[in-house]
Amino acid sequence: MTYEILSTPVNSPASLLFKQCLAEIDPENRLLNSAMNEVGGYFLNRTEVIPLSNNLWDRILDQTKNVKSPTKTSNEHDPLLSQLPITLRSHLKNNEVKWKSFKDVKVASLLPKENNEKLELIHVMPGAKIPQHTHEGNESFLVLHGSYSDEYGSYKQGSVQVRSDDHDHTPVGHAQTGCIGLAYTHGKIKFSGKFGKLLNLIAN
Repeated sequence: MTYEILSTPVNSPASLLFKQCLAEIDPENRLLNSAMNEVGGYFLNRTEVIPLSNNLWDRILDQTKNVKSPTKTSNEHDPLLSQLPITLRSHLKNNEVKWKSFKDVKVASLLPKENNEKLELIHVMPGAKIPQHTHEGNESFLVLHGSYSDEYGSYKQGSVQVRSDDHDHTPVGHAQTGCIGLAYTHGKIKFSGKFGKLLNLIAN
């Protein structure tokens, strides 16, 4: 499953950031990603060279002079950031994380929604439960810290699961560590439990 996700073409900022985190967080993923980069470099070295304009470097330097220094955000004091991959920490360094709290579960959108694609950081408190749900499209969920379990098994840091509308599940955060995960989704979440209709109005 990891190979399938890493080897699919990058077609959006959300998919790129998700794959960068996936490649970084687990040693096996890093090795696989390194091998794929080696293959890509092999073919890149054999492509036809296209000449660049003589003043390209000067133009780039001129553009950097007009770039303002990034302002500090409250993220610098957020202890949660220390538990995230370096790739994600770098992305969030100058972008304020705006959490939406749903009792013991917090959700933060990391990038603007694009073509029904969403990339979200999900923080499930210890022992907390995400209500029973499915997805309109596929959801790829990467465990960044802690672990969780559902009707299909238990999942630790570095593991990735792909769910679709065929998977009706109720994720539960580990009793001691809880779970922090990165969710890359296509389409809306569909709550299917007791208060499904109300939750769907709130979440979507």
